[in-house]
Amino acid sequence: MTFTNFKDIAESRNQVITISHVATTNEVSFPAFLTEYSDNYSVSWGTEQVFGRADPVKPYQSTGRQIQIGFDVLSPSFEAARENMAKYTVLTKMLYPVYSQPLSEAASITSRGRTVVGPPLLRVKFVNFIQSADGSGSLLGCIEGVNFAPNRDPGFFSAANGEIFPKLFNISFRFTPQHESVLGWDSVTREFITPTFPYSADSITAGTSTRRSPTRALNGGSE
Repeated sequence: MTFTNFKDIAESRNQVITISHVATTNEVSFPAFLTEYSDNYSVSWGTEQVFGRADPVKPYQSTGRQIQIGFDVLSPSFEAARENMAKYTVLTKMLYPVYSQPLSEAASITSRGRTVVGPPLLRVKFVNFIQSADGSGSLLGCIEGVNFAPNRDPGFFSAANGEIFPKLFNISFRFTPQHESVLGWDSVTREFITPTFPYSADSITAGTSTRRSPTRALNGGSE
């Protein structure tokens, strides 16, 4: 089974998922061959039961957002498979915090005597689907676990020492944004304070309509 070089196609169209580790600035990117995407919003309300009133008073508390995304990583060659596994390895390490230097020389061998100085906050960018609220860059947030699923059907590349590297694997994760812009309506102008949130759709004035999904668009195929 052979693959088109989706990396080159994705990069030429800027359809790349980029993930960076805030505390260390380490960064990895993958071609955006999407298999899953959903953007969920939830509104939290308090409940206050008032004597003599049939319905409870519902004071507003907060609006939350969670993004679920999954994508395939395809490797047309042994070198590409090694590179993609190296990128995934970096991604898994990004889920861990930054520690201080050991408090004593005796503690240098293990994590004992170290304190957390930086949480594993990440920034994610994928075209206008995942971006900062003002549309200027990546979206800050927390990844709540990553799922790695090699596809056995295409097979694996094998190194001389017996190590194997999948030709195709899927990465999926749930991302909880930590927005850095004010999200809400202005009481005077009645306009949304950050108009580009969440997809910069209001700034698209003359876009070309298309029915192709990002997955289909990558390889130039038709529906």
